[in-house]
Order: sequence, then C-alpha cells, then structure tokens
Amino acid sequence: MTQTDRARKVELAITDLGSEGQGIGRAGDLVVFVPGALPGDRVEALVPGGAGPGRRFLEAELVRVVEPSPSRVDPACLAAPDCGGCQLLALSYPAQLEWKTKVVREALRRVGRLDSVEVPPCLGAPLPLGYRNKAQFPIVAVRQAKKGGGPVSLRSGLYRRGTHEVIPVEGCLLQHPTNNAVLAAAVRIASELGVTAYDEDTGVGLLRHVLARVSQDGRQAMAVFVTSQVAFPMGRRLAAALQQAVPEVRTVVQNINPRRTNVVLGPRDVVLSGPGHITDTLGGLRFRVSPSSFFQVNPSQTEVLYEVVARMASGAQRVADIYCGVGTITLFLAARLKGLEEIVGVELSLAAVRDAAANAKANGIRNAGFICGDAAAVLADMAGAGIPVDTVVLDPPRKGCEPAVLAAVLRLACRRVVYVSCNPATLARDLGILSAGGYLVREVQPVDMFPQTAHVECVARLDRRESGEGAG
Repeated sequence: MTQTDRARKVELAITDLGSEGQGIGRAGDLVVFVPGALPGDRVEALVPGGAGPGRRFLEAELVRVVEPSPSRVDPACLAAPDCGGCQLLALSYPAQLEWKTKVVREALRRVGRLDSVEVPPCLGAPLPLGYRNKAQFPIVAVRQAKKGGGPVSLRSGLYRRGTHEVIPVEGCLLQHPTNNAVLAAAVRIASELGVTAYDEDTGVGLLRHVLARVSQDGRQAMAVFVTSQVAFPMGRRLAAALQQAVPEVRTVVQNINPRRTNVVLGPRDVVLSGPGHITDTLGGLRFRVSPSSFFQVNPSQTEVLYEVVARMASGAQRVADIYCGVGTITLFLAARLKGLEEIVGVELSLAAVRDAAANAKANGIRNAGFICGDAAAVLADMAGAGIPVDTVVLDPPRKGCEPAVLAAVLRLACRRVVYVSCNPATLARDLGILSAGGYLVREVQPVDMFPQTAHVECVARLDRRESGEGAG
C-alpha cells in the first residue's frame, strides 16, 4: 500500500467555511474540507487515502479540536456532532451573521462579476433557536436491549450528516416547543398502538415520517403521519389520542406515499381529524396552511424579509409576483404598498393557486389576482400583450430562475426587478444575466432565515439601466 492509499492524521489551521458550513484548511497544496471545524480552530483531522497527484481538494473527518476558535461556543445538543441539520450550532451567532454576509459578497464577486454591489450586514434573527414552525422527522424501529431480544418501539430522529442513517433526536433546539411535543407524543402513541416503522431498504413497514406544523402564536398545530400504504387501521385512534395528549393539535392527516423514494410526502391526503389544515398569520394576514403548503419556516424573520421586499418594491403600481406559491408575498405587498393598483401572482401548482385565491378572499384583498401557468410563458404573454407591469418579483427555488424566465423578464423590460433567493450562488448567476441584459443591481440584502445552518436568504433590487449608467 502506498502513502496516498493510507488515511493519515494531519493538523490543520481552519481559515474559512465552505458553502455547506464545513471548515476549510490546507494540507500542502490540498484544500481540505472538515465538517464540524470552524474558522480560527486548529484541528486534528483524518485525511482519507487516494489523494494522489492532481487532486486539489478532499473532505476529511474531524478527530479533535486542538485549539478552539474564539468564536466557538458550546453547541448544547448531544446530536450536534453527527446531525446534518445545524452545521453552525457551535459558531457564535454574531460570527454566523458575519460569515453569511461574506458568503453573499463573495458569490456576487466570483459568480456574478458584480464587485461594486452594496451588501449590508445580514439581518439577524431575534430568536436564533426554537424558530422553526415545521418539523419532518423519519421514523425507525428500535429493539429494546434485553436478553433474547426485547420489544420493538418507534423512534424519531434526523439523518446523520451525509447519510440516510437515522440518529435519535429528542427535543430539537431549532423547533418550536409545540412541534417537539407533537413529535414526542406521536411516536410514543404510535409505538403503544403497535404501528410498524417503514424500512426504506426493504420497503416493508407502515410509518415513514411524522410531520408537525405550528402557527406563529403556538395555538394551532397539525400532525401528519406519512404512511407507505392506504390501510391505516390505527389512524383514527392515533389521532384521537394525540389530540388528547397535545391539545394544540387541531387537525391530524394521513399522507400516503407508496413510492420507493426519498421524497417525504406522497400525492394523497386523508384527513383523520379536524379540517385538514391550520391557519397562520403573517404581517397581520391570515393564511391557510395544508400538509404540502409552502410556508416559510421562520415566521418572525419572514416578516423581516417581506418588509425588505416591500421597501425595494416601493412606488410600484402594477406588479407580477413570479413563483408566488400560496400568495404570501403577493398578499403582503398588496396590503403594504401604497399606490399599488394591481398585483398578479404566477404559480405552476394549481393547488397553490387555489389556496392563494382563498387566502386573498379570506383577507378581503381585492387588488391581487392569481394565474396558474408556466412563469416564462405567462411573462412572455404579458410582454406580447403590452400589459403595463412596472415591477417583477422573483422568488424561485434554490436552482434559481430558468433561462427562459430571465429572457422573458428582459423582454418585458419593466422598470424594476426584486429578486428573493435562498441560494447566493444562483442569485449571483441570475443577477449577472439580468445586469448584462440592461439592469443595474442596486442592493442585495442578506436576511438570516435559518440560524445555526449554512443557509442564507437574500433580497436584491435591480432597476432598468438608464442611458449612460454603467453595469452593476
């Protein structure tokens, strides 16, 4: 066996974080990513074999922290070293915000070639813990340790970093306390009733995941049992017992997902108790939230984010909100923007459009409408028909906007674009395209929607470039 075939321990000075929150150090000419290490740490790491000539980077395993960073804190969670959910839990919150601001600035510079764009400090959250209003935990079977084999019980948990191995997690620090109470009671009662856990390797068993959603005021909760088949004999007994154990649970739903897939939710819901949805509030507006509804998981920071969107869209009279989902941004702007005549939300999902229209009606909003259709096609139709849209709001998924959407925005040539993104790299890419197509990037504001994780949300404002103005 050669030296390059053998794993070896090395001591590294960690100087930065990667996009997924891994520490970055150097071993000679190699860039080494070390999950769990932090900038300012000096660590001992196990470097895998196979790093032969021409290899430029690799991932190592953290063995121990030799000298901790001044920004390192006690993570206060036993599962933190293994769980992939809280990559930055051991980094002080001010240091997290500094890093997230830096990530956005670097993405704009390196990906978008937008060196001169203003990026103010990331807006921090007042509650860096206990903020998540949605939990979805996989379920596994655990046999109690007894001679000759003990009884099987259920346990919820989270996936070990980079794997599908479930590690037990009781009382996740990021979750709203009601979500933790729902999960604990649901798993306990399901075990007592003899519900079996689904095994994703064999495809055998019934209960795949338990989801919990809670309203911002903590008074309404929803529990969703994701099963591998339609038959759920204990379903209604389970729902009744859960509602008795956790009075905040207003509705219990069975979601049926028979597919051999990593996707959590299946296509069909069966309401076991209650109305099948809860009602949540955002910026004084009420929204219907169903099991599959997209609704931001950090409600207090969502209001901060949407206030930034409203500020950047100020002065708009006719707005197109692309990728509008159930209409949260659409209705927020309809209620906030003075002088707004009309805002149209565009969404491909018919179910989401129906929820959006119902949300508009429930809030008495009359200057908002919704179109179910492909974003690029709808924008192209607007441009072809000469519909007077002065502002476009974009809020795409992590992969960013499709090229056809950006082309349609450029053809529409409205005076302003406000772009909401959860991925600085794809945001920078798309801003570069819009900048080359005639827009000037005025500002990009990071907002920390997901404390303790490597994710950062941003809002960017672009104005149609006037004659003589340089690129952003």
